[in-house]
Amino acid sequence: MLTLQSSDYFFFFTVGRVINVTSVRGRCAFPVASAYTMAKFAGEAFSDSLRLEMRKFGMKVVIVEPGNFGGATGMLNEKSVSACAV
Repeated sequence: MLTLQSSDYFFFFTVGRVINVTSVRGRCAFPVASAYTMAKFAGEAFSDSLRLEMRKFGMKVVIVEPGNFGGATGMLNEKSVSACAV
């Protein structure tokens, strides 16, 4: 006799995708950014492990690694940064 718990039902009948946003800096370390790089690498490692665990349920795990987002959008230009200064 097969019995399903509520969590089993979700995974048994669901196919989906998990999308995690990390950073290109999660792939290699840079000086003066150790905490940021460490956090981004942790997101990469979590996503890689989750991908392997969820494969049997038909769920995909995707990592989005934006590059120079702050520079490309102007978020880090002098005017924007000074407007946020305390």
